[in-house]
Amino acid sequence: MRLLRLHLVLLCSMLFVSSASAQSAAYSKPAGFVTHILKAQQLNLIGLTLHEPVVYSGSFDEVEGLILRDINADYDAALTSGNSYVLEIVDNPTDPSLNGVIQVITDWTAQEITTTEDLTADGPVAGLAAGAKYNLRAPKTISDVFGSSNSAGLTAGANMASADVIWLHNGLGFDKFYYSEGGGFGGGEAGWKDHGGADAGDFPIIYTDAVIIQNKALTDKKLVVSGVVKTKAVTLMLMENKFNFISSTYPVGSTLGNSGLEAALIGDVEKDSSIVVWMPNGEGGYDRYYYSTEGWKDEHGQPASETLLTSGIIIERIGDNEYAKLTPPEAYNDL
Repeated sequence: MRLLRLHLVLLCSMLFVSSASAQSAAYSKPAGFVTHILKAQQLNLIGLTLHEPVVYSGSFDEVEGLILRDINADYDAALTSGNSYVLEIVDNPTDPSLNGVIQVITDWTAQEITTTEDLTADGPVAGLAAGAKYNLRAPKTISDVFGSSNSAGLTAGANMASADVIWLHNGLGFDKFYYSEGGGFGGGEAGWKDHGGADAGDFPIIYTDAVIIQNKALTDKKLVVSGVVKTKAVTLMLMENKFNFISSTYPVGSTLGNSGLEAALIGDVEKDSSIVVWMPNGEGGYDRYYYSTEGWKDEHGQPASETLLTSGIIIERIGDNEYAKLTPPEAYNDL
């Protein structure tokens, strides 16, 4: 049983468009909504497969370490101070392997972006050069996904112990959030809070990261998420010897066989494999998959290339840090 049902008002003839300006050009992308089923009394792993629109698009005139310069840009006008944005490398002229790499951006001036990683240096994700085309996209926030006043209907509470909990992996552990019902003795105003009680409605969810939603209720709930479709590949950084909580990024049509993950990930679930892909089965457990020289297999050794990706997956990386590219189905090329 799957954790989500997809209801997309998009693709082919069934679509409406959402526009975002980018320099002097206007961009239209197919958009719609997905419905995730949050099973009762479970930790539900989901991924955000519809996204915020591109807010700026251009090409870099100079790249110098962490500083990327676009002389035609006006980031101060296009971006909101204090917010985070996702930099997407769309087309790097000297090294196409960099296409799909993302960086979370929080620091900029009118014409310069500062990255957290040197994309020009030697390394598996490096080689950014002048002329590279890019997009800037705002990540969804907790309020975007669940509603600023909890329109998603998660169970509110006086504290995290009595409320449904949103879990976001931070590389070392989990950040946790809940909707406070407010009031009471020192309860403050209602709203999204972190584990320490601080306001958290603006906390960003990067679209490559899966989300765990702990539904403590006795009945299933539905979470509807709307947005636009991302149509380009994305590069994932898989941390060594860890469970990596990943969003499958694309709303429909993604399978193990067309995901592109096999280019970097080869192993055997019964041995010291380089990766194991875990997908929730809707019953509180996970089915496991691996890629071998014979193709994708399930944990029983049966062919699994046609297995649909759930919206959220876990990639268990055994070995050193590794980069992997997650590619959209071919049908997305015409969107």
